[in-house]
Amino acid sequence: YAMSFGALSSHAVMALNGGAKLGNFAHNTGEGGISSYHLKFAGDLTWQIGTGYFGCRTVNGGFSEKLFAEKAMLPSVKMIEIKLSQGAKPGHAGVLPACKNTPEIAKIRGVEAYTQINSPATHSAFSTPIELLEFIQQLRDLSGGKPIGFKLCIGQRSDFLALCKAMLKTGI
Repeated sequence: YAMSFGALSSHAVMALNGGAKLGNFAHNTGEGGISSYHLKFAGDLTWQIGTGYFGCRTVNGGFSEKLFAEKAMLPSVKMIEIKLSQGAKPGHAGVLPACKNTPEIAKIRGVEAYTQINSPATHSAFSTPIELLEFIQQLRDLSGGKPIGFKLCIGQRSDFLALCKAMLKTGI
């Protein structure tokens, strides 16, 4: 279960994080970044990073090592999940309409308020299976060794095999 603050209300995010704390399990942030509501009850977090790099993006929308490292080192962040794609919309970009991009959401995501935000269909930090694995290693190093996973929807067996071959080749 991964939904961002904005798709979920502040109260819903706090309830999920409080429940994660009480139940001793992790709460997935969704790709919208880490809000104060995710941190309020200090429940364990899986920080999901999508193609928009929300919460760890440069001004032009690329990946920021500095911002990533700052947030990845938060005590509540126990794992990072790279969102490659999902079954509901594989290969499609996401859109946050300007009217829903409030100042609070914009601050969390590192974007300008009241502007339409388009999440690209693919990541700009990597484009091949080997580059994905190198990015995973980079995130692991920047996070102090925290586990890095990825979420994807595969439509062709060859895509999965390419990932497996890259894992064997890189040892990552």
